[in-house]
Amino acid sequence: MATIALQKLKESIRYTFPALLLCLVLDFVGGTFLGVNYSEIAKNFPIILVILPGLMDLRGNVFGTLASRLTTKLNLGIIKGLKDRELKREVLRAIFSSKIPLIILWIIGVLHTDNLKTAVAALLVVILSALVIGIILGYSAALITVVPYSRGFDPDRIAAPLITSISDIVTIPTLIFFLKLYLANRQIFYLLFFFTLGILMWMGIKSGNIIERSFTEIAGILTLLALIESFAGSLLEQYSSAIGKMVLLAVLYPSILDSLGNMGSVIVARLSTRYHLEGEEGVKSKDTFLEILAMLLMSVPLIVIANVMAILIVELTMHVHSNLVAPLILGYPLIALAVMIIGATLVLVAPRIHLDPDNLGVPLITTIADVLGTIFVVALALH
Repeated sequence: MATIALQKLKESIRYTFPALLLCLVLDFVGGTFLGVNYSEIAKNFPIILVILPGLMDLRGNVFGTLASRLTTKLNLGIIKGLKDRELKREVLRAIFSSKIPLIILWIIGVLHTDNLKTAVAALLVVILSALVIGIILGYSAALITVVPYSRGFDPDRIAAPLITSISDIVTIPTLIFFLKLYLANRQIFYLLFFFTLGILMWMGIKSGNIIERSFTEIAGILTLLALIESFAGSLLEQYSSAIGKMVLLAVLYPSILDSLGNMGSVIVARLSTRYHLEGEEGVKSKDTFLEILAMLLMSVPLIVIANVMAILIVELTMHVHSNLVAPLILGYPLIALAVMIIGATLVLVAPRIHLDPDNLGVPLITTIADVLGTIFVVALALH
């Protein structure tokens, strides 16, 4: 048992830890943008803070799920390569399935902030950023899964973390860019809006029917999760002043949420593929326990590295002195463990309610990670 556990830990350190570490580093791109622009967004576009957790999670949910589905279809032989027509359909399904929950997030934000004028501007910005990001992330997910698989590597170990982190890299900077573009030059903004929409409509017509059970299933799940995410957004907006005073947490916020979701997504993606290949017994095997244990051990150095990187960023870019946050380092592994256990449970529960674990598991576990992570950050800010 000890030898097997050591082997699992070595495999995780060799394959998964570098991916998680890379994702952590990439997350600070979004975190830095958020930290620098946090006060301005809170003042001029408070609705963005309400929908931001849901917006970030929606991207990760949609394209993390896409990566998981592509890996499963590669293993089953349904998709053969990057030029496969089914792959193109899957990318378009991912892009369009997120629009209903996106509108719901916006409506919740309008009701919470009660400022219709800035809300309309925010909606246009969010939709344009969603369309642009969707194209980037859709084909990124295809590359991250198909290329490693063609070379004999298991994409489940890296695909979900990488695509959610790429999502966070482009989501916040792109959102801020289009907010500033809208304010600076609306003619160019509207030109980009209709041009991007036209490209996607042309791709949809060329690829054929993209509406099937998986599309409606994913859209329904994402809509439900958007409602759950609104709770995290309300918390973030409600305690924005407390978080703004502790700028270290504003910089860390995307990394905390994303890394928790990444660890849960890795567990869900691997167990979902195992379920499709081996059934329920494969999920209940001791390998699952060992993989969760290995990921738990990795969570400690990850959060320490994240804390140190955040300190360097706030001191270099904002000239604010910060220190290691002991409650963050002690509490993070416990939340990570809870997220992974819940993720493993979701893979077992999904088939019993007639849902594909690929479609339910990754979106729901990242949403749960976002809610728990937001509560954690708020608690730290109030500590």
